[in-house]
Amino acid sequence: MTSEPQLDSLLKQMADSHRPELPSPDLIWWRAQILKKQERKERIERPITVMRLVAIVACLAVCLGLLAANRQALQQLLANVGWLLLPVGIAALIAFAISAIALLRPPVKG
Repeated sequence: MTSEPQLDSLLKQMADSHRPELPSPDLIWWRAQILKKQERKERIERPITVMRLVAIVACLAVCLGLLAANRQALQQLLANVGWLLLPVGIAALIAFAISAIALLRPPVKG
């Protein structure tokens, strides 16, 4: 191509000769069925996901409530063997985090 008008005319010819093709009706129907199944699956799994979140929040609330209710006993225990509660507390936080992650992950299909 030596000039811009020639390039423009070539591009115009290519655009005019291109005829987009619609997918076959079978393919359209198949894709619609897949989308319908995905929407149904999401609708069915939504309450499970909500209940998982509720379970995590409830567990956290119960743990915090127990800590608040036993605050004096915990303070006395910390005064005597405070060094021991640090690894136990870290292990409890790790266990809670692993449980929360396991609850929030979608189920693995076999």
